[in-house]
Amino acid sequence: MTRRPHAATLALAALVMVAPTVSMAPPAAAGPTRPEPPPSRKVLYDPDQATCQPAHVERTFAEQLRPWADQPEPVQARLRLLQAEMLRGSLQRCVSRGLLSAADAQALEQRLLAGPQPSNAQPTSPQPSGQRP
Repeated sequence: MTRRPHAATLALAALVMVAPTVSMAPPAAAGPTRPEPPPSRKVLYDPDQATCQPAHVERTFAEQLRPWADQPEPVQARLRLLQAEMLRGSLQRCVSRGLLSAADAQALEQRLLAGPQPSNAQPTSPQPSGQRP
């Protein structure tokens, strides 16, 4: 009685080993196929202690939009919105890593985003200017 289950197990194992090779064979009429492209990488920059210092955040925040100072106001308004989103994400990562307190991050965000900005800055879609920084 012990030989029959053993023989059945061997037969099942042989079938499992042969079945994938048979089912993986492409049809004769099929042409070459292209593999799927790899998924794009999402790069998140992990902040360190120096990056999360309020003085460093303030300095880089002030310098970020300088190359685009010659762009029209609608473009600058859109860039300020993007800069605000990036600031919030950076501060959130600093807080989550324990490199900045939540109160300090909130105060820094309010101070930077309440800075001098034109009163007519409204979110608009970016317009190509034809100029490169």
